[in-house]
Amino acid sequence: MKKILSEKKTSKKKIVFIVLAVILVLFIAVGVAAYALTHGFYKKTNYLSNEDAMNNYTVPEEEVDEVAPEEAQGEVLTPEQEAELEQKIAEFSEAEPITNDGDVYNVLLIGVDRRDTSWAGNSDSMILMSLNYEKEQISMISLMRDTYVDIPGIGMRKLNAAHANGAGPLLLETVTKNYKIQVDRYVSVDFNSMIDIIDKVGGVELTLSKDEVKVANNYVTEMCGLKNLDPESYYFANEGTKNCSGIQAVAYARIRYVGHADYQRTERQRTVLTKIMEKMKNMSITELYSFAEDILPLVTHNIPEDEMWGLLAKAPSLFQYNLVKDRIPYDGMYKVIYVKRQDMLVPDWEATIAKLKETLY
Repeated sequence: MKKILSEKKTSKKKIVFIVLAVILVLFIAVGVAAYALTHGFYKKTNYLSNEDAMNNYTVPEEEVDEVAPEEAQGEVLTPEQEAELEQKIAEFSEAEPITNDGDVYNVLLIGVDRRDTSWAGNSDSMILMSLNYEKEQISMISLMRDTYVDIPGIGMRKLNAAHANGAGPLLLETVTKNYKIQVDRYVSVDFNSMIDIIDKVGGVELTLSKDEVKVANNYVTEMCGLKNLDPESYYFANEGTKNCSGIQAVAYARIRYVGHADYQRTERQRTVLTKIMEKMKNMSITELYSFAEDILPLVTHNIPEDEMWGLLAKAPSLFQYNLVKDRIPYDGMYKVIYVKRQDMLVPDWEATIAKLKETLY
């Protein structure tokens, strides 16, 4: 009898062991299949390591949109005043620590202005996207292209020159050095890629004034010419609100000479990005995955695979976060100077960095 009971117990143990082994094999198989699927998908994206970022680009001779001294809007500095300002900026930069917080994920969204792919291009749109998981907050802070910054290895220049000289990695290094927050990741697009991304979400709803329509249509003509398209079907017929195609939305985001110049242009860029996010907010997980599959090959980035999937997994909850939008220089915290034959924006760095860190962290 004891022998029979012992055999039954042994048999049950074998069955349990076999069941557990089968379950384990299934989990491994599912895991391997999921990894193969997602890894294959990620390999299609335009990932560039920081070391390879400039492999296919040349660094052009510096081109400056010169402003005649009599047309300068900023304070004209003497060489001595310029040296004094640079010293003051350097001293603050040396004293102020760079903030890095594990609860905050920073990624720089870069819009590149170029007509060909032989060079990295100037970064005419730079939006710091900061995800604060603890505060459940997304911050979109535009960094204005004409800001006077210290570009590592280059010197004091406009912020948008960093990308032309070293693509995403040098721009990240420049932002980290000058704005005193650690930014290691970037996603960049040019005009054509942004047009395609907006078209893939079905366009975005925008409201244009009469003056904005006139200027936007000039950009429509230019972009359609570059893409060999008939601009007639893309022109804005009149002012008002309408669902805009990719070409129309990018034309709107490029408007610079209506309203408050480049300050208002950064607002238009944040508006377009917000509209895209609103479209994504209503997507299911499956739709988000499909959308990511469509757009990731259109952008250049340095986000590692594990981080990419972590962000995608968090997407549904991220869309519920509070959204904060702003730009730097902040109102009342900068001055305009005329140096190197250009008008430059010089933030009050101490007050600016304090406000930025308070907002993000």
